[in-house]
Amino acid sequence: MNKLDLRVLELRGCGLKRINTQLYHLLPYLTHLDLGNNQIQFIAEDEFQDLHRLHTLKLDGNLLPVILEKTFVNQQQLKFLCLARNRLAKITDTAFLNLTSLIELDISFNKLNKIESFALTHIAESLQKLLISGNSFSLSLIKMILQTLYRVWHLDASQMKLRSIPERFLPDRIKKLNISWNNITTISVQTFPRQLQELDMSHNQLKGLNDSVIIKLETLKFVNLSANPWHCSLCHITSILFRVNKTDLFKNLSCASPKNLKGRKLTSLRLEDITTCNSKQNEDENSSSDNKLSLLIGLICIVIFAILSIIFVVCSCVRRHSTNVARQQKRAAEHAENSLQSATAIFCKGEISFKFPLDLTERKMSVSTIDEIKRDSQQSLPNGTGTGI
Repeated sequence: MNKLDLRVLELRGCGLKRINTQLYHLLPYLTHLDLGNNQIQFIAEDEFQDLHRLHTLKLDGNLLPVILEKTFVNQQQLKFLCLARNRLAKITDTAFLNLTSLIELDISFNKLNKIESFALTHIAESLQKLLISGNSFSLSLIKMILQTLYRVWHLDASQMKLRSIPERFLPDRIKKLNISWNNITTISVQTFPRQLQELDMSHNQLKGLNDSVIIKLETLKFVNLSANPWHCSLCHITSILFRVNKTDLFKNLSCASPKNLKGRKLTSLRLEDITTCNSKQNEDENSSSDNKLSLLIGLICIVIFAILSIIFVVCSCVRRHSTNVARQQKRAAEHAENSLQSATAIFCKGEISFKFPLDLTERKMSVSTIDEIKRDSQQSLPNGTGTGI
């Protein structure tokens, strides 16, 4: 068969479970291969051995549980590798061996909770963009990854349940940072890398920002702060209020609390609209939240008590029923035994049952001779026909 001069092959969303590797043998000039959103569960070590010119390989949205040793050993020209949304729980030490040209790696939304630094050393010289979103990485593991991949300047760490970013945690070389959809409540100037240019902190738990943070954010090319629970009180947004009309940072942001300002655009607020830190409304709101929490806990306790009570009643009824059944069986057995020892006749549905005592010492039997029987018979004949003796 003749080899084809095909450069791009996209088989996304075709329901594929396997690819016949002989197909790759016919496509030696292939540079772009997209196998995303299929049902591939296994990639052999020599799967792509004939694709030496690959620049882009997309395997996202499949069912891969592991990347085996030397899977991409023949892809020295590969620049973009996407393994997102699989079931990866392990990346072997030499899985990325020979990927000396790799610029972008996406391993987001897998089941990874650890990765060995040795597995990343093979791509440390070239990798610039790293996407690790949706994995269960600890802060210490993220720090190790960033130390190993010392050329990465674009980091996506969204949806990782992060509660905070320590000061000086991120290396200064980071220019683009996505930490959206986490649980971050506060942030300081020291959190931001010195070369940071773009920041996405949407869908976190920020309630306010101080002056120094706002000044830093104003120097960035792109900032996304949407979907944070901004608390429109003097305790949280005083600094924002004085700058809200001097920058585009807060253009589309709205108050999440207190109740009377919920949904109000920050750009429309006036100083007299803002509540004080210890205002009665804030106290009532906090009290209401506490009351709701107490009520919820009380309801849960009542439900648990009711369930336990039902279980106790059911167990008691079952135990009592078992006891009654055992007593009835015992009484029936005793009644049957006493009936067998009785000498009286039992009448039941027209039938007569005679039961005789077994104690022969208390009952005497009379025995008559033949002559006595004859004599009695003659005496009992009518009209005095019988003969006397």
